[in-house]
Amino acid sequence: MKKKFPVILERLIKIFFIGLLVQFFLQTFVTYKLWLEGWIRQVIWLWKEIIILLFILFVWAWIWEYCKEKWWHNFYQHLRNNSIFHFCCFFLAACVISFVLALFVQKVGLWTYILTVKYDLLWFLIFLLGVGLVWYTPLKDIKFDTWYQNVLKYTVYWGILWWLMLYLVPWTLRLFGYSRESFEWTIWGNPPAVYYTEINRWLIRNQFLFERPISFWFFLIAFWPVFAFWYLRKQTRKYQIFWTIAFWFLIFSTLSRAAMGVWLLETVIILLLVYWKYVKKIIIYWWIPALIVCLAGLWVFRWVFMRTHSNTGHIVLLEEGVKLWLSKPFTWWWAWYSWPASHQLCYNAENNPRCDKIKEINSKYEISTYWYNPENQYVQVFMEYGFLWLIPWLACFIWLIYAWLSVGKELLEELKKWKKADQKKISQLYIIFGFWLGLLWLGIEGLVLHSFVDRMIVYPFMLLYGLVRGRNQKGE
Repeated sequence: MKKKFPVILERLIKIFFIGLLVQFFLQTFVTYKLWLEGWIRQVIWLWKEIIILLFILFVWAWIWEYCKEKWWHNFYQHLRNNSIFHFCCFFLAACVISFVLALFVQKVGLWTYILTVKYDLLWFLIFLLGVGLVWYTPLKDIKFDTWYQNVLKYTVYWGILWWLMLYLVPWTLRLFGYSRESFEWTIWGNPPAVYYTEINRWLIRNQFLFERPISFWFFLIAFWPVFAFWYLRKQTRKYQIFWTIAFWFLIFSTLSRAAMGVWLLETVIILLLVYWKYVKKIIIYWWIPALIVCLAGLWVFRWVFMRTHSNTGHIVLLEEGVKLWLSKPFTWWWAWYSWPASHQLCYNAENNPRCDKIKEINSKYEISTYWYNPENQYVQVFMEYGFLWLIPWLACFIWLIYAWLSVGKELLEELKKWKKADQKKISQLYIIFGFWLGLLWLGIEGLVLHSFVDRMIVYPFMLLYGLVRGRNQKGE
């Protein structure tokens, strides 16, 4: 059994990655096309959480086996000697504080606390599991980064075909449970086959296998730097141009101003690091013309990008969220208060003061939904548990950003050596910096959106992040 264990674990990890990519598509097909009920439907909805539990059991079982008799003391000493120890402390503090506040102060129940963990803390745990799987289990040195390159390439191919299909034969998606009669903000029945730049009109936006176009471009923004440093950097100029244009086409297909802006900034940073010797030529012959073309395109097609809700809706809802934030900075607004969990709580709810407050806010802006969305990841976290929980949560996130910031400095120092540089070390630093860059921009997007909520993005990103971190620092 021990000999087969690495193979089983490898397959589970790959199932986790692929399954998350097709999660919403499969969920839609099973629920709204096959109309399956009972345990089959529950497995489709919860399989990823089941695999996460298996990862936890595997890690703890091998820690016990590895550390033998004084397993806790040995494990603690090993962890204490690694820089990740501080992250573990911040994460445990966030878990304990939220547990105490949810069950003993707010008295909302264990299920509500678990859902809070799912939306706000689970992605931190997945990162730790990625590190633990490499450090403490007999997982072979499998090149998951090389394998995931192919996943990203197929995502680009099929993502482009999906957008073409939406324009040419959108009725095809009815075969899989989607509906042309549904549109954005529909909260019952089949999910929309097509999303538009305005509610149910204007140009078609590409959501691919994801729940909404915004989820798709979160995925692209997170993995573009990783893909560029993993794969494109080693390819010929022809392939680099091809894949860059293909990624840009997918980003454009979401018709999101934020996605386009972030992708361009990411690409600028990537070019600076990969071709830093030719910065002047790149600025003159590439960046300036590209900037002019982009600005001209935004102006010509401003009727597409200047969307009503994006221009004003985000701002007013954020203002309402800040008001709720300031009204109870230390007594908190209950766990599970804001989107997306509030939709699950308030759908068909009666005599619930929290849901009544949400309806009151939404009625001021003629928003016909059951949830409240403060349009800010950090405001959402604060609204749920207040300052006491926000501090360790932010500490976890800042640790992830700060811990990799030194990698950028080390990479620049190594690049300055030019021909004398250690190419193997540079490759490792590039990959790590790619994760850092993707995480950084997801964090910035969190100021105006909920960039760490969608499991189809943060779960695979953080697991891969943890696996790479664990592999590169296994000898600490």
